[in-house]
Amino acid sequence: MRAQARLHIGQMGQPAYARWQMRIVAQSIRLRRLVTPNYAEAQMLHTSPDSVLALRADYRQAQSRAARLRLLVESGRALNALPAAESGALALQRACSFCAMDGGVLLQIQADGRVAVTAGFGPVALQQQLANLPWQGATQVLENPQPELPLALCLPLYAASGEAFGALLLGNASAMRCPDEEDLEALQLLATLLAGHLQNSQLMDALSARERSMSELVHQQMTAQEDERARVAYDLHDGLAQTLAGLHQHLQGFAQHRQLNDDLRTALAPILQLAQRSMGETRQAISGLRPTLLDDFGLAPALDRELDRLRALGRPVQWLQRDAQRLRPAVEIALFRIGQEAINNICKHTDAGAVSLDLHLDGDTVHLQVEDQGQGFIAPAQGTSTDGQGIGLVAMRERCLLLDGHFSFYSQPGQGTRLQARIPRALPDQEQP
Repeated sequence: MRAQARLHIGQMGQPAYARWQMRIVAQSIRLRRLVTPNYAEAQMLHTSPDSVLALRADYRQAQSRAARLRLLVESGRALNALPAAESGALALQRACSFCAMDGGVLLQIQADGRVAVTAGFGPVALQQQLANLPWQGATQVLENPQPELPLALCLPLYAASGEAFGALLLGNASAMRCPDEEDLEALQLLATLLAGHLQNSQLMDALSARERSMSELVHQQMTAQEDERARVAYDLHDGLAQTLAGLHQHLQGFAQHRQLNDDLRTALAPILQLAQRSMGETRQAISGLRPTLLDDFGLAPALDRELDRLRALGRPVQWLQRDAQRLRPAVEIALFRIGQEAINNICKHTDAGAVSLDLHLDGDTVHLQVEDQGQGFIAPAQGTSTDGQGIGLVAMRERCLLLDGHFSFYSQPGQGTRLQARIPRALPDQEQP
């Protein structure tokens, strides 16, 4: 018979053999389910009543601990995924469900000192009763605080300083057993999780507001600086530059006078040179403050004029791309100042090596790249350098960020220096020029 069974099994096809195995497994599971309770009951029959009660008590305690742990873990995950405005209602719902209470409110102390209800759960009448209860900065069990409120719980919310800035108040409209100490501890831990989430949200909001204020302040400062530079440049051009030009012309005419002897001409020559040098320095100062080429012809010619300083030093200079299209004034000024600062750094900190510039449009974004093959240096971490070069890099980055752009910088000893600035050609709500 067994041989026939083995032969029969061996003659099965693969699908039929798999179905036969599944039936055997299912029968084994059903038998285990039937036998296990009977086995447990048999074991309990041979166990003393005190041991059975102890086992049941341990089992209930384990279930309670698991419920407390599940409350904290699941609530913590849910709070991290919610904004602060919705986290209070979730915490109230979880707390009321855990301790079988009808409802609750979240109270928070506002900036003006008043206490406001920022979230609620359960019947509106119960919420109003809980909102009127006095509360302190400690976990409390309030029995019969009001005629229609047999039981209430107060779970304070603590800030990092240790002061209470709010509380969770839970209540039940019918009489019930007070939660034990471990349940109260779990509920207070839930309130602590909520307090941390609310405090983090407030700090993030304050940090975002401060960052916006600082960006606006930097924008206003840079705008005022550019306006002041333009005013001083125009005053120098229309005042001192014209005066020096007139002085130089009169000196030239006086030097060519026929009645002037050789001694006077020799004495007048350095005066002419001094006047001519003063004119050149004045034009250079005007160009540094606000180059007329930037206003009249655009970004590329203005940057090329700045490159003349490197050419005068014998440095090889190359334009990789040179797009001459005009941009909105804010973009031209920002990219010019970035390129000007980069060229200043090259003149100050490098002695040799080729310099290349790349200015082009990629869709709606303007790209500027300045690269030199000098000795390079270890780039300072953002926000850690206070020397002149570090401040210059911070100013470049801020100019890009104020126009919704991106700034990147790379330098290593022996590998030169490269900086890139990318700025949108037009504002989101502005037509392209």
